[in-house]
Amino acid sequence: YGSTKIAIESFLNDMCQSESLDVVSLRYFNPVGSIKNGDLYEDPFNKPNNIMPRIIRVALGIDETISVFGNDYNTKDGTAERDYIHVMDLIEGHIKAMHFLSANKGFHTFNLGTGDKVSVLKLIDTFESLNNVNIPYKMAPRRDGDVEICYCDPSKALNSMDWECEYTLDDMCLDSWNAVKNLDIKK
Repeated sequence: YGSTKIAIESFLNDMCQSESLDVVSLRYFNPVGSIKNGDLYEDPFNKPNNIMPRIIRVALGIDETISVFGNDYNTKDGTAERDYIHVMDLIEGHIKAMHFLSANKGFHTFNLGTGDKVSVLKLIDTFESLNNVNIPYKMAPRRDGDVEICYCDPSKALNSMDWECEYTLDDMCLDSWNAVKNLDIKK
């Protein structure tokens, strides 16, 4: 994913140098959550790879446990740390990027994330405590290609587009569960 993103950004930057295109490239960090009314949420039903729908599968009783890949990282609790961002903040980031692009020429990149790192176990623990559900997990070996810690510096987005995250980890966990907890599922 990373090498493809770099190649595409390089191509778009070249296009912008020829003044035939103006581009804002948004670099997302780990999106989670649902829109506030619950009409749009991460699909937990089609064997997802992302962590939040996998947590939700356990909360809904579809899966018995979630696998946590790696507990021997050099982090506070040994699990990987990521920069989770609420999808509502991503929506606002797109809106701000469109406004920015209407007034700026060329090629621009912005990180969209909180700038905070949250471990996999902290995410699971937060989801459990806020939603009063049990999320059993099992430790599994690290996956090839996973990095220990990945979070961003979103200051350029704040300084250039007046964008910053408004939603917290608590919001992400609550909104993710509220969107799906009353769905009629067939196990």
